[in-house]
Amino acid sequence: MNLLCRGRALGDDPSLGAVYAALYSSADPRGGVVPGEAFQLGLSVAPDQGAPRGCAYLLEASLKDTVEIVALQGLEYFPRQRWFRVRADAGENATGILHVRLLAEVTAPVLRPQIVVGVPDATGLRLVRTGKLSDGALRLRPPGARGLRVQTEPGRPGTVNVLSAAPAGSTAVSLTQPRNGDAQLSYDGWATYTPAPGFTGYDRFTYVVGTPDAQQLTSHVNVFVGSTAHAPGLFPQQPTDVAFRPWQWPELSGEMPWPRPGRPAPNR
Repeated sequence: MNLLCRGRALGDDPSLGAVYAALYSSADPRGGVVPGEAFQLGLSVAPDQGAPRGCAYLLEASLKDTVEIVALQGLEYFPRQRWFRVRADAGENATGILHVRLLAEVTAPVLRPQIVVGVPDATGLRLVRTGKLSDGALRLRPPGARGLRVQTEPGRPGTVNVLSAAPAGSTAVSLTQPRNGDAQLSYDGWATYTPAPGFTGYDRFTYVVGTPDAQQLTSHVNVFVGSTAHAPGLFPQQPTDVAFRPWQWPELSGEMPWPRPGRPAPNR
């Protein structure tokens, strides 16, 4: 999971404890998110140092006109305040998950969610909340086709489906010819690479797909012909999907400066 934001809240009397909160994303901020892509935002909160309870809030306004809310898991929604809340009592770590999908018509370059952290005041009857906190952002990029890979043995064909790396509803259009072999494309998206006789090593070709909105996307297929048993990692398989994992107490305990190490928190 990818950390987007973290913060700490101290009440009127710091001796009464603190509340730590963090916001994570299942999407990698470096890779970005494309329109129509579904991902999760995970909001965690942990009271510490004697705080009887704590709350973390994800502000709906920071997501407006950017994502569609698909589902809630472990979060409460407050329509008047327009926030999603997760609450934890002393000694607990609570996590809520917001399942979202990036809207197709988004034009903003980034999505920067905002959170608020709440800690009980000296009376224990009400919460003292921080201001709006934000740090990391998810880059929003136009639809694209992902690079693919084929590994095969000398003299044997290898296949990959180019539609598996393209937006849903795309169609296969064409591909280029590799330098050291032959590539053929079927109507259902299967690209078949056949190495030239006696060839071993790396090769490459590009493919083109057509999207439902009449655009054409181009990407590449990297090929390796031969065995990699003698050199693990020579032609690694890049994972395309990572299972969502809830966060545990150790990941939120201890000092959590805001917004990044070396800077004081805006709410002390």
